[in-house]
Amino acid sequence: MALNYDLSGNDLVVSSVSTGATTPGSTASSWLMPNYVTVTDNQNQVAAASYAVSHTIYVNDNVSGTYKIAGVTATFGVTSTSGTLQVEVATGTQAIAAGTNQLTGTMSLSGTANTPVNGTLIAAPTTIAAGSRINLIFAGTVTNLANASITVVLKRIT
Repeated sequence: MALNYDLSGNDLVVSSVSTGATTPGSTASSWLMPNYVTVTDNQNQVAAASYAVSHTIYVNDNVSGTYKIAGVTATFGVTSTSGTLQVEVATGTQAIAAGTNQLTGTMSLSGTANTPVNGTLIAAPTTIAAGSRINLIFAGTVTNLANASITVVLKRIT
């Protein structure tokens, strides 16, 4: 099956898509598999600090394929005192904070309010297979943190 779309001015051209393919961005059983998935964790409470505890934000089911982390960004309306954030990949049985860190160091949550902070990924991000999880690990003093939003972008591998 060929789809010929030219959406000039919208920076998207699809020339052909074959059914039954399993590579990212192609179709499988007549549905489009995205190359990237975005997972956002919003801590929109007035005092997000009371909710900024380490927790799971994504569990890979057994039909979605495998992924790796492609990017991490955090923004916050009110900064913390000295809070930090790490993103980890854990297997289905590992406790939170026992997985593999995906950033070269922690991200500071005490920077300039309303300014995106980007994490630096490790050289070879861990494969997120079926049953694996993505956890946010908060540390330091997050007392004043408010209106925080953390976005993790996943790239499909298979």
